[in-house]
Amino acid sequence: MASLTAVVIGAGALGASTAYHLARKGVDVTLVDQHAPGSQTSPRAAGLTNTKAQPSELMARLTDEATETLARFERETGHALEFHRSGSVKAAYTEEGEARLHADLGVARALGIEVDLISAADAHRLAPWFEPGSPRAVGYVPSDAYLEPSRLPIAYVQLAQAHGATILPFTPVTGLLRQDGQARGISTPRGDLPADVVVDAAGGWARAVAAQAGIRLPLVPVRHQLFVTEPIVSVRPEQPIVRFLEASVYIRPERGGLLVGGYEDAPRVVDPAERGPAFQIAELELDLGVLRGLVDEVADRVPVLKDAPVAIHRGGLPTMTPDGEPIVGAVPGLDGLFVASGCCVGGLSLSPAAGRALADLIVDGACEPDLAPLSVERFRHWTDPAAIEAAGVHHYARKYLK
Repeated sequence: MASLTAVVIGAGALGASTAYHLARKGVDVTLVDQHAPGSQTSPRAAGLTNTKAQPSELMARLTDEATETLARFERETGHALEFHRSGSVKAAYTEEGEARLHADLGVARALGIEVDLISAADAHRLAPWFEPGSPRAVGYVPSDAYLEPSRLPIAYVQLAQAHGATILPFTPVTGLLRQDGQARGISTPRGDLPADVVVDAAGGWARAVAAQAGIRLPLVPVRHQLFVTEPIVSVRPEQPIVRFLEASVYIRPERGGLLVGGYEDAPRVVDPAERGPAFQIAELELDLGVLRGLVDEVADRVPVLKDAPVAIHRGGLPTMTPDGEPIVGAVPGLDGLFVASGCCVGGLSLSPAAGRALADLIVDGACEPDLAPLSVERFRHWTDPAAIEAAGVHHYARKYLK
């Protein structure tokens, strides 16, 4: 019997992971990207794992699996990720924040993930640059981690290629081929690429790719920014990620300094497909003032930031969904079309598990855990573009309290 053929569109972390896991299962895979592999939003991520703050058991299970996969990655694949199992702390300063923190910890604890409440003094001991003050509660997850984001998608591309996948960079998708309700491949300037399965993992471009087949994906690309300071004496790579729940600000060690990012109230929505075929994420307009405003909210808690010069300022276009959870699974109405998108600012760290589960679903017809709750079908009644954008922005804004 002929082997299954698949085209995966998008060589970011989600697409490259899916391509690798499909190839590993014996699928004849072609991975295409209109730019260089791993060059768009994925390398501009913060590289955080966040097991305890998942909105559902399914997402907590996937995130936990992904984190454990990342922890074993170098040993099992030979590809180094600069992975740091630093743990994470999250501080809550209001009654609402405290309630959310306890709920998050409860979901993780029910799955057997080690979580705890710690004192402000213990949080300061773990991260000496963090001056907690008087929080209502501080959560601690020793298994949380961070990694250098640029390495993961490239590692998956190389692993996919080692398992027989064909990699086609600088190959835009000009159409989705379909016949009798079945996906049949894609069109490109190089010619048609027939396939039994098509996976749309095109990140900020995923909505435009699906629209070529008349498929509506409720995705909202939003700008997310972070900066990295020059080296700071008190910072060490083994120190934990620190998250401020009410401010939706995260901070972690990076290159001897601190990496700082956050979720603003009114994020900029940018559709890269409207910028023309040559647009790349590197051309995205950034605004350091937005980040400075978020940092001002936590400046008293991290006083070393007040005088720390910025060494790197970067940003990407993660895609949000109306309920703040990813879209991973089959697309109803077109057999053979699958989606891995709606990363909701967590696609990089989720990609090892999401790619594995989606490959199982494609090849075996089922996967564990069941991805059905992440199907795009849950949004079948969302038809108003303005409402979709408003809901996506809502779930991005001040994300830690949503």
